[in-house]
Amino acid sequence: MSELVNTRELTPGTQIELVDGAVAEVVSNPLDGVWVFARYLSSPGDPARIGSEEMIFAQDIASVRGAA
Repeated sequence: MSELVNTRELTPGTQIELVDGAVAEVVSNPLDGVWVFARYLSSPGDPARIGSEEMIFAQDIASVRGAA
C-alpha cells in the first residue's frame, strides 16, 4: 500500500499519480482532507477518462508529481 498523501497540501495545477497508473491534475481542492477534484492527463487502463474531471479519493493517490 502507498503512503497516504496529505490532500490538504494539494493546490490547483499539482499533478498526481494514482494507484492505477493514471496521472491527473488537481483542478480544485475542498480542503476536507479526503477528496480533490482533478482532470485526467493520462489513464493507461481507460483512455476514455483523459480530459474528464472527477473527484479523487485520498487513498487512490499514489504520489505527487509536482506543480504545473
